[in-house]
Amino acid sequence: MSQVSGENVQNVQNVRERVLQLAREIEGMSREAVPPETFFQEFINRVVAAVGAPAGAVWMRNGSNRLSLVAGARLDQIGFPSNRQSLISNEKLLAEVVSTGEACTRSPHDETDVELPTEHLLVFSALHRGKDCVGVVQLFQRPDAPNEARPGYLQFLEQMCGYASRYLEGKHVGEDEPEVAGRFWTDFEQFVLRMQRSLDSQEIAATAASDGRLVLGCDRLSVAVRRGRRTSIRAVSGQTAVNPRANLIRAMVVLCRKVMAMGEPLLYTGKIDDIAPQIEKPLANFVQESTSRMVKLVPMFEPEPLVRGETDDETRRRSKTRCRRPIGCLVAEQVSESEPARQLEERLEMIADHVAASLTNAQRHERIFLLPLWKSVGRTLEWFHGRRLAAAVAVLLLLAAGISALILVPWDYRVTAKGKLMPVRQVAIFAPRTAQVLPPEIEGGERVTSGQVLLHMKDEELDEKINDAENGVLQHENNLTALYARLRKLLNPTENRDSDQAEQDRNESLKLETEYDQTGLELKAAREKLAILHDRAAELVVRSTIDGVVADFQIEQLLNNRVVQAGQLLFHVMEDQADWHLELQIEEKRMGHIQRARSRLEQDNGSTALPVEYMLVTKLDETFEGSLGTIATIAEPHPELGNVVEAFVIPTELSRLPTRSIGAEVRAKISCGERSLGYVLFGDVVEFVRKYFWL
Repeated sequence: MSQVSGENVQNVQNVRERVLQLAREIEGMSREAVPPETFFQEFINRVVAAVGAPAGAVWMRNGSNRLSLVAGARLDQIGFPSNRQSLISNEKLLAEVVSTGEACTRSPHDETDVELPTEHLLVFSALHRGKDCVGVVQLFQRPDAPNEARPGYLQFLEQMCGYASRYLEGKHVGEDEPEVAGRFWTDFEQFVLRMQRSLDSQEIAATAASDGRLVLGCDRLSVAVRRGRRTSIRAVSGQTAVNPRANLIRAMVVLCRKVMAMGEPLLYTGKIDDIAPQIEKPLANFVQESTSRMVKLVPMFEPEPLVRGETDDETRRRSKTRCRRPIGCLVAEQVSESEPARQLEERLEMIADHVAASLTNAQRHERIFLLPLWKSVGRTLEWFHGRRLAAAVAVLLLLAAGISALILVPWDYRVTAKGKLMPVRQVAIFAPRTAQVLPPEIEGGERVTSGQVLLHMKDEELDEKINDAENGVLQHENNLTALYARLRKLLNPTENRDSDQAEQDRNESLKLETEYDQTGLELKAAREKLAILHDRAAELVVRSTIDGVVADFQIEQLLNNRVVQAGQLLFHVMEDQADWHLELQIEEKRMGHIQRARSRLEQDNGSTALPVEYMLVTKLDETFEGSLGTIATIAEPHPELGNVVEAFVIPTELSRLPTRSIGAEVRAKISCGERSLGYVLFGDVVEFVRKYFWL
């Protein structure tokens, strides 16, 4: 097992050395004056070999400002471009990289609407000449490459593109030094201006890392910030976010903490001869994780105040006794070169002073108590200038006038309710017994009179009982007739009888008289039972008790030959030629207003009839008046309104109604006296707050 582990370590070391060797070759090529075709072909071959990618390509802007392929490595092996649609999709991705100037990756597994030209993991990095993006380097990596490796691919490709950008800028022997110096100071000026645009420490750190790397010409630049006793890496060039748990970031934090404690810059060029003992181990751990050949760390200190209210002696005494407080550290790295780039050290320390000043200002600004609140207040107050102040005052006056009107102006408070227009006298027709309904003799909407037959019902069981009762009565009558004849014969004999026969006939007659009386009683009971059954049969004939109209429709379809239960509602008969009223359903939560209004009205006038205004849904252009009458004492559930209370309204001008349709829908408003205009408009909100936030 140990032998296998040793072989794996050796293989990893060989791969690392191979990658570093290819990076050195690319760096050396960037210093040579070779034709662009030769440089980029060798460049892409080495980059593809270093990351183990299946293919790669270099795209450069041509005279028409479009991207064209200038060098490719093994593109035919992956079949790119396979068709015109793939080429169009790839051009869109390249144009996006050119517009942003930032490195990125695209994978088919990403959740995005962008169509990819192949199934490979695509890695892009831009080529710059000065500030202009002039090309793109594209790698086609294996589709099964892990997501954890994508930041490594981006970092390596971005570093290699830095060498290619040096080649494009002409950074080889014989370059015009004044032109290079002028370009640096122009970039440096823009760099300082971008940092001064923000007072957010995170934005300043990100700007210092990304733009500072281009100004310095190093492979990677990181910014560490110290707040209290805590040190954190706030930004790394080429990365949109920093993972504080990564081994590289942890090692960088430890190293920066040691360098800030030492208070002096640290330069590592592959040798540790002149390194302080407390720095050796943190530096070794960091170099092992980063694989950088040159590392330059410059601590950043809080700048001294521009003006002090002290004497010269006090200033000198303070400078001797008080050390400058470190606020962060800049970490510049070169992967392939052990010697720092020209003027890198001087420019890094110069940049560190500007970054330290910007970070100090940002931290002081962020320490303001309740800063987000004061910013909001400041933006609000800033808005009130010039003509806006007059407009704001006018708006406030209008608001004050509106609020005063809502509080002081009285308005009639009315409770709204829905209901129906119905006759006052209504008779519900119920089934007298459980029986079958025969074809009705009336139709829905037909006018009927009191006593008129409405329908017949049939009860076969009752009919059988009547038939049996009639047969029983007949049988008892026959028996009684026969007994009467026998008794008469015994009481009026036609021949002479001896004493024994006479005694026997007398006993027989007494027996027949008793049987006759018993049969008479049974006959009477049978007749009474038959009369009761006939009364029950008479109940099966349903008659109207009032003069009116049948209010229900489709009676024949609903009742014909149906078996109904005793007490079941069949239909209604309503007296439409007499008085009418409104049947309203008032929400239970509105009843408090009505009860209070009725109490006040009763105290003033001795009446509880509140005025009501209503309209028919069939005639919405005209309103009618009425008065509130009887109110139910029980609330009933309603499927839409919750609990409702039924109330009746008596119309005052019934003759004005254009039509009197039974059940016509009406909408009514019950006047409950005067309240403030604000309560009339927003009373529901007030009641909601009282109901759900009552303590």
